Amino acid sequence: MNNSLGPGPVELRRIDALVRRSNAGLHPAITRFVDGGHRHIGETLRSAVPPDTVVQRFLGELQLMEDYVGTSYRVSQISRDGLAALQRSRGRYFVDLGVQCAFVLPSNAAAWAINAAQAQPRDGAYQLFSIFDESVPQKNLSTALLADHVIVPPATPLRLTGLRTIQGRGATGPGRPRIVAHFARADPACGTSYDLYNDARGT
Repeated sequence: MNNSLGPGPVELRRIDALVRRSNAGLHPAITRFVDGGHRHIGETLRSAVPPDTVVQRFLGELQLMEDYVGTSYRVSQISRDGLAALQRSRGRYFVDLGVQCAFVLPSNAAAWAINAAQAQPRDGAYQLFSIFDESVPQKNLSTALLADHVIVPPATPLRLTGLRTIQGRGATGPGRPRIVAHFARADPACGTSYDLYNDARGT
């Protein structure tokens, strides 16, 4: 499919059904998150400091959101240590203490990532293209602003099911590679956790 042509009829029907099932617009803390409050909430959760009132309200309303069952896509940044952890994935599962924003359409995930990287680049980071399958718990946060927006809740255990590297191309030669990771839901009783965002291994 050529994403430059926009979503086709099947994708449009999926997005329409997602929006109709969503109750995100009825909850003010969720609406603020979608409209631009995600950074504060993500940074607070990832820092493991006690949540303030804004974060507490968001987490409370998150439990009221409709579930999304299906594949979603996320583009984020990962350090060299995080990449090494993925490459040595046997015997561990992966978590992000923050909220992982994802999209039903890959093209929208890529567009979101471009804006995020420009706003807050990380030195030496690789682009991580995460694909979450239908076993991963997800919440439907679709609104008029972001029609195919879903999220993976904080600290959801993820099992790596596939990993590949795509060599990037820059204007002056080879660029940094892109990492494509396929995730399924993990059983936290099996293995050791690794915080992909903070590069921290659990005990």
